[in-house]
Amino acid sequence: MAMSEELEQNATASAVQTNKDDIARLLHLYKEPIAQRHWTDLYSILSRPELDARKSGGEYGIAANPLASLAELFNDYDNFSPQNLMVRYATPAAGGRPSKVCPYQASASEWSYLATFTHELDPSNVSRKNIIRGPDWIKTQWADVRKNLHQMFVQYNRSGQHDADMDEWGSEKECRRWARAASWRTPGSNSVIRFQQAMIYSICLFDICDFESIGRKMPKGTGVDCSLNDTGAPKHKAKKRVERSRKGPSSSKKNKRLANAILAGSRSESKISALRLILEFGDEGEKLKAKNELQLIAFGNIREESEHSLSDSDSDEESLLCDPK
Repeated sequence: MAMSEELEQNATASAVQTNKDDIARLLHLYKEPIAQRHWTDLYSILSRPELDARKSGGEYGIAANPLASLAELFNDYDNFSPQNLMVRYATPAAGGRPSKVCPYQASASEWSYLATFTHELDPSNVSRKNIIRGPDWIKTQWADVRKNLHQMFVQYNRSGQHDADMDEWGSEKECRRWARAASWRTPGSNSVIRFQQAMIYSICLFDICDFESIGRKMPKGTGVDCSLNDTGAPKHKAKKRVERSRKGPSSSKKNKRLANAILAGSRSESKISALRLILEFGDEGEKLKAKNELQLIAFGNIREESEHSLSDSDSDEESLLCDPK
């Protein structure tokens, strides 16, 4: 009994988990004309009454919440029943649902290659009809879908950077590049694209302008592996931090100047003490030299200034004598 109950619980949990058919149905919901008003309201700027209505409880809060309206459309398998656009469907019987042609056939020649990856997708899988999705699920899964589509489009552009012979968007060659972009991964990166079949299938729903704009306004809290985007996240270059003062030189220069001043002072003191010993114990010639050295140390600047002043005065006198006036 315990084993059977555990198996039932595991089966129920696996059924509730999101699969590739749910993601394909969510992609169709994004392009559904009836849902465009709700997608616009989801990312538009709201007024104060609209914000209050969205945060309030009850019917008013549900009506003002576009995620609740999108979840309601998603759960309506009777009125919202999209088909896999890459494969052909057989004509349904009276009152029945359309079914895929078995074995599968591509709906158009341009999807013949991609249909090998996406022919198993069923956006209107009736077996998942009883799984009710809420607004939180729509918000979380759509954020993941946008992240994966953005990464895949970046990888698609990178795979053809050095290809001089690029075809038009949607051609067979570009479709092969698109399929490779779903499984390609940057070396050393752990990020992978989830639900690769649904991401490959998105090319038949979205135009190239949709892929270019889908990563510009990422929902708050959604992360993108910027290592996959050369233009989005440039490599960080380490720089040495240098502390500079706006008012004057740095502290290291000040310390160096202070050390030089202390060293020069200690040298002059040692020189003066040596001259004093010579004056006390030296002979007459040494005493005379030591006396002259002390005079130079004590009055050197004064003598220089006096000599400059005398030379200036002499030059002025000579100029007056030489002036005929």
